[in-house]
Amino acid sequence: MKPDLMDQLPRPQREAVESAGYRLGRWMAAREVLQARVTKGRIAGALGDFLTHWLVLAPALEADEELWLSFDHAPDQLKLGGGSATLATSALEHALLHLPALRSFWSQELRQQHFVALRALVPQAWLLDPASVPPGAVIQGLGTVSWEQTQRQDREIQDPKGRVHQDWPLALAARDSVVTLRKPAAAKLNARYVRNDKDQVVLRTIEEASP
Repeated sequence: MKPDLMDQLPRPQREAVESAGYRLGRWMAAREVLQARVTKGRIAGALGDFLTHWLVLAPALEADEELWLSFDHAPDQLKLGGGSATLATSALEHALLHLPALRSFWSQELRQQHFVALRALVPQAWLLDPASVPPGAVIQGLGTVSWEQTQRQDREIQDPKGRVHQDWPLALAARDSVVTLRKPAAAKLNARYVRNDKDQVVLRTIEEASP
């Protein structure tokens, strides 16, 4: 590890990097609980049907024995940029973490502190679904009343394999894509995590990514 690099980060960002590996493990465990509940039909009604559809499209959950994560770093924010675990790379998984209807589930399974920290670290994303937004409501995080109003240059659509769509109406009808925010210019940091002799996930190294 390069102590000088860690020392250059503001304290909240430094703590976020140090804890990211552990929190991703908690997220993985909670995500498996969600999958089991949906598979067994324990989430009923419209939400259960909604999740059944989207979880079929989700990539297989995988994490290497030695975890590495990348971060997009700017002076005022730190965002997860990728890594060896599916949860770090999948826009669909990011959208599930930010889904308002699952807030109480994530809060309970992750515990509120870790849920809040992950929501701040994981880039926001939205499941592009043709269901109408209820009257008087908006799409949370976008502030629009319809998907058609979300088409802006700072947003793009990704299919389940991460390919970018250009045709918004077609993607909306297909019901298999995710709206993401384009990544701003930022420095890249790579961090590796290992389990120590107490079976705790700890940061082992951090370095600046090659340009």
